[in-house]
Amino acid sequence: WKYCDVSLCSGKELEASDLLLYSSSLILALHYTSAVSSNAAEETPREPPKDPREMFQTCGQPEVRRKLKVHGGSKAEPGKHPWMVSLQEQTPYGIVYFCGGVLIKSCWVLTAAHCFGKPRTKIQVVLGKQDLWKKEDHEQIFDVVQILLHGEYKRTNDAVYNDIALLKLQPVDGNCAVETKYVKTACLPDFFLPDGTSCFISGWGKTETG
Repeated sequence: WKYCDVSLCSGKELEASDLLLYSSSLILALHYTSAVSSNAAEETPREPPKDPREMFQTCGQPEVRRKLKVHGGSKAEPGKHPWMVSLQEQTPYGIVYFCGGVLIKSCWVLTAAHCFGKPRTKIQVVLGKQDLWKKEDHEQIFDVVQILLHGEYKRTNDAVYNDIALLKLQPVDGNCAVETKYVKTACLPDFFLPDGTSCFISGWGKTETG
């Protein structure tokens, strides 16, 4: 998380039922360009460009009641899961939703590496989204300028390993995501979660057949 400049929560913000995200093996490589003068053989590394100033003061807390369910779920209301991100692709047939993600920093989204198992172009990240079928006043839309897959991501017939990816957002008017009731970063735990920990899973999916 150091590469993204993500601050860890104290742990007090989270209950066992909250959305919890953790990765102990996210491997990212940062490559710097260097300039060589005509008189010297020494390389002088350039400072990497700075991201826009972080706008978020708090991370999101789910506004849901604890319920025991094996499957199924309930319809979420706008602003109840403000860290949720809709990943969309512009295609010849229109804009298509293809995956979900989580806002972990103003300019960074955490998602699954398998979402990019095939080449994709014109990717957009939509924050504050509730209804995929209509335009909403509180949504924020950004282009993606960088996709970083886990260095050891692998998919086999039996399992998917290290299924993690990071997306860097293109700032708009000098800023990435802006904190509102509908857009907040997720609270990240600073501890290991034991097996059997209860949590909520949020996202978009079919609610009925037919």
